[in-house]
Amino acid sequence: MRKLIRIALSLVLAVALLVVFALPAGAANPTVSITVTAQVVSITNSEDTWAIGTVAADAVVYFSATGAQDDDYSQITNTGSVTVDVEIQGTNIEGGDYDWTLASAAGSEQYSLYANKQATPTVYDVEVKTSSYVDITAAGGLAADGTNDWSMKFTAPTAFNANDDGNQKTATVTLVASLHS
Repeated sequence: MRKLIRIALSLVLAVALLVVFALPAGAANPTVSITVTAQVVSITNSEDTWAIGTVAADAVVYFSATGAQDDDYSQITNTGSVTVDVEIQGTNIEGGDYDWTLASAAGSEQYSLYANKQATPTVYDVEVKTSSYVDITAAGGLAADGTNDWSMKFTAPTAFNANDDGNQKTATVTLVASLHS
């Protein structure tokens, strides 16, 4: 019986040695290195105010330092990490006794506001609306770290209410960036 136990122990030891020496050297735990960048959508705009001043009926004023057509007055910068589309939306002008409605064309107590795209800096063909956002990005979107020069064209109402107090009025234009589609 002792001989049988010795043979069994010898066999177990031999199998254990075979297992240890059969493993390839350095077959430790392999690793995988992961690199990732967050998808950040972010823009800035170089100008945050537009003081038009007093306007006559049907006057046209450009978004510029002088009010004359100056197509590089403001600049959008993509400060995010992905290509984006930029959209614009406006509001009615409020203040004083009578507000002005943002419309596709100037009219009595209605003003119009048009923007341009980077690809067409002298063409103001993007109607700024109150009901929806409208794309002002050039084809292909605005790349990360890219810039887009843009401008707007304001047309005053064709007629003001005779009872308007002539007080200052204000409106807001909002720029929104989204992941380029």
